[in-house]
Amino acid sequence: MITVLILIPVIGFVLFLFACYKTDWKTIDEQNRQYYIDGYHIYYDRKILRQKEVEQLKSKLE
Repeated sequence: MITVLILIPVIGFVLFLFACYKTDWKTIDEQNRQYYIDGYHIYYDRKILRQKEVEQLKSKLE
């Protein structure tokens, strides 16, 4: 019984390491970059991005 309780986390950790090893981190990073503009996330920081856009338009009008 104790052996089973010890083996379950060990097997889980080995599977986690295998999944991390097989993950193509470069592709994930490239895909994530398309959602960021100047360090701001397109969806989550849209208010900030909109404010920056308005400020740029105001500066062009002056």
